[in-house]
Amino acid sequence: MSTDHAPGRSYIRATTGSEPISEETTKHLASLVGIEVPDEDLALLAAALSSQLAGMAALDQLDLAEVNPAIEFDPRWS
Repeated sequence: MSTDHAPGRSYIRATTGSEPISEETTKHLASLVGIEVPDEDLALLAAALSSQLAGMAALDQLDLAEVNPAIEFDPRWS
């Protein structure tokens, strides 16, 4: 595992930064998950995805090393 990333951080978000997602990338992502997006909706969906990544990039700037997740697994609950 690379030491450039904190555990639990997404490598996708770390590489995309604030770059907008292209319509071509959006179409490729849609095909990977098995959905068809009409060509007239690609620009809107690409903008929405870019906006979501920008919001998550702001969270990636926070130092959360000492913060536990909201839900933790406890084997005693099984």
